[in-house]
Amino acid sequence: MRRVVNYKIRKEPFEKQLAAGRYNPALEITFRDRTGEHTHTIGAGHSDDIDVFREGSFTYVLCRNFGLGYFGLEVFQGSEKVGDMLIESHQVKRTIGRDDLAPFNAIKRMAEYIQ
Repeated sequence: MRRVVNYKIRKEPFEKQLAAGRYNPALEITFRDRTGEHTHTIGAGHSDDIDVFREGSFTYVLCRNFGLGYFGLEVFQGSEKVGDMLIESHQVKRTIGRDDLAPFNAIKRMAEYIQ
């Protein structure tokens, strides 16, 4: 699994927001690797810490908000979302063991519940 470091985050275009029926724009993450350019709409909040990793054709986007106490993981294969998971503060220690894990380790533990 490799960390993606060069990515851009922006608000989704108004047309996509309207088509999805959202009142507030979601965030889009865009990055390029050897397989091409990838853009994913993610459910992260504007104040979340975001970590992105790639493994094969899978993209793992980890969103953590320590102030609100939640961890979220979204898994994409190609351009499609194949799974997601949100754990809240009272579930973090029971689900992944600790709330201070390195992003790579948190993704590995959370991905077990998705795939």
